[in-house]
Amino acid sequence: MFLTSNNTRELSEALKRRCLYLHVDYPDMEREKQIVLTKVPGITESLADQVARIVRSIRQLELKKAPSVSETLDWARTLVLLGLEHVDAETATSTVNILLKYQTDIAKATKEFAGSSAFTPADAAKG
Repeated sequence: MFLTSNNTRELSEALKRRCLYLHVDYPDMEREKQIVLTKVPGITESLADQVARIVRSIRQLELKKAPSVSETLDWARTLVLLGLEHVDAETATSTVNILLKYQTDIAKATKEFAGSSAFTPADAAKG
């Protein structure tokens, strides 16, 4: 039997004594980019890279609930459906509710977007 938990409720002490714990962290940025490229039809490599970089920067904030890979994929699909090839701070702010579910987290992310370099395409950031 397998149990999964994202810490949304406490497990009883009796149950925890019978469990083997394995923590599975978020994928690194390159791996998440590859997941996005694989799971989101029509996304460009540039947009997938930007999505992975922005989500990584959001996860580094002190949030009530960081975005999961599933939410990353939902956000990437939304951006593709909107016909976007690049995410700017305005777009991130108007779609952040797809990534984050708590108003306090949304407010933190929106504030971060205002001063972030994550909205520079990877090619421009290198050169």
